Amino acid sequence: MTNQEQDSQTPDLSVEHRMIGEVAVVKILGEVDGTTAGQLADAVQAGLDRTRANYCILDLTDVEFLGGAGLKTLAATNLEAEIRREPLRIVVDANRPVIRPLEITGLEYVLELYHTVEEALAGKERPL
Repeated sequence: MTNQEQDSQTPDLSVEHRMIGEVAVVKILGEVDGTTAGQLADAVQAGLDRTRANYCILDLTDVEFLGGAGLKTLAATNLEAEIRREPLRIVVDANRPVIRPLEITGLEYVLELYHTVEEALAGKERPL
């Protein structure tokens, strides 16, 4: 059963939270930059607080831009999730505006990346 709600929205970024069974799924849409990175951090924190599973899914497939502030926030929220022992499973699909910055910074080797929400739910990690 899926329960979805639109949580927050600015002209450049919107966040959707939903539950798939026990798992919180946080979907980010738009641009993650210096002005919206705080929203990303807040959204991940809310997802970690809501999940009843031992992980949370962060869906970045509709992100159109991921800047340096977004990358820093992504790394920090991933670390926070690991400390909480509720790791992030991050869905990136073939979204070049997300994948390219992850490759350039080497975060692709640090983050748990998946192609689809379904694969993240199943824990079937695939190399990009």
